[in-house]
Amino acid sequence: MNGLIGKLSSTVLLIVGMPPILYGNSATLVTQPVAQRNTIGTLVASPSGAVTAGDPVTLTYMLMTGGAPAPTSETVQFFNGAAQIGDPQTITTVPAMNLLPFSQVNTGKGWSTEGSAPSIAPLTVTGPDGSANSATALQFMDNSSTVYYAVPSSTNYAGQTVTFSIYAQSAVTTSLNLTLQDNPNVAADETAPCAVSAGWNRCVITYKFPANAGTGFSVSLSSSSYGVPINVWGPQVETATAPGGYVSTIGVARPAGGSAGFATLTWNEFLAGTHNVTVQYGGDANFVGSTSNQVNFTANKEDPSIVLMDSPAGTSVYGNAVTLTATLGDQDNSDGWVPTGTITFYDGGTVIGTGTLNTSGQASITLSGAASLIAGSHSLTVQYGGDSEFNTATSAAVIHTVTRAESSQVVAVSITSNPNPATYGDAVTVTFHITSSVGILPTGSVTFTDGATSLGTVTIDGSGNGSLFIPLFAAGTHSITATYSGDVNYN
Repeated sequence: MNGLIGKLSSTVLLIVGMPPILYGNSATLVTQPVAQRNTIGTLVASPSGAVTAGDPVTLTYMLMTGGAPAPTSETVQFFNGAAQIGDPQTITTVPAMNLLPFSQVNTGKGWSTEGSAPSIAPLTVTGPDGSANSATALQFMDNSSTVYYAVPSSTNYAGQTVTFSIYAQSAVTTSLNLTLQDNPNVAADETAPCAVSAGWNRCVITYKFPANAGTGFSVSLSSSSYGVPINVWGPQVETATAPGGYVSTIGVARPAGGSAGFATLTWNEFLAGTHNVTVQYGGDANFVGSTSNQVNFTANKEDPSIVLMDSPAGTSVYGNAVTLTATLGDQDNSDGWVPTGTITFYDGGTVIGTGTLNTSGQASITLSGAASLIAGSHSLTVQYGGDSEFNTATSAAVIHTVTRAESSQVVAVSITSNPNPATYGDAVTVTFHITSSVGILPTGSVTFTDGATSLGTVTIDGSGNGSLFIPLFAAGTHSITATYSGDVNYN
């Protein structure tokens, strides 16, 4: 036997009924499978809800890995619907962040019920991180039906900001009410409704406890949609004094020294309309890829800047050309967008021209000839009709004063007589035609004189003409003059 043992010095000797005996350098092999860890990404937008098209929106993404070391130097991609926005963003890590290392919501993990007992199916639903049987299905029976969690009352949180959050989903669009109360619920009471739909959504309530708040506090869940199943996952309680630090945990304790992956993108190219933003993490050898919650917001049209300028500025002489130039732009200049479309120029309430904006956001009209501004004071504005990204707008008024033109410089009067020559006793008709070099037909009247003698005054017709019938001239030579009297535009 000794010889046999010597020959088996590198062999496990198994004797029935006895444990294995190792000899020499012998060892057994253990296979240890290590599965990839599920991940969950949380996305928030600032500002959120309603924003202005073209204004910068900061999108902050957190990749939670359940306490495992977060990946570094990997990238995530931001999406608006199916369209990529921006370049892939590198994940960085931030220590001491809340990693959601627990997911239990049931009466055996610190929760209790109040009022009409809700229906609780603990750990029967797949959570938002893809982990099976990690989420709980709740049904609230009436307005008193509540799932309730009390944070131990040994600590006073007076003056502190406390945040509670939980993921929720429902096949039927409904609302989950989150309530924070101090203990014994005498000083603080804050409720926030959270819209719940088919996709997992993180519901959050944050409240700063007053100075007279009691020790401890409670968190409760309720709903006004009775009998509607609502799945919940991943409750967490944090204080602002230590970002992501737990006040209390339910289930598996949070590992010390954990971290979360972060990526941030500031985007200023959201067009007017509804946007649905997500972030996709592709995963690696250690982590399963995931898509974040969807952040929905509406981008409203921008209010453009609009300026009207006149040239010459402020004043001009009647008949001289006046150029009006409208310049439109982006008020905040953050995105460099330029308004497009048409504009309308007004003199008071009267349309005096239209224009199409060029690529620089400008349009001009020149008022001359028959379109000249009449003498007097004018309140000039321009109205923009808007486009897909910019709202309508009206400029501030520009006051432009037009002075009367000197008729001696721009008005010409030609006269003829018939018959010419005439014989004493013949009636003579004297006719005039009046024009202006600025293209604006003078109005008013023309006076005929024979030397120093007035023959009569004639009103100018719509064609600039007029005539005077003279029944009798004395024999001799007569020097007949036509003199224009001026009007509102001509001196």
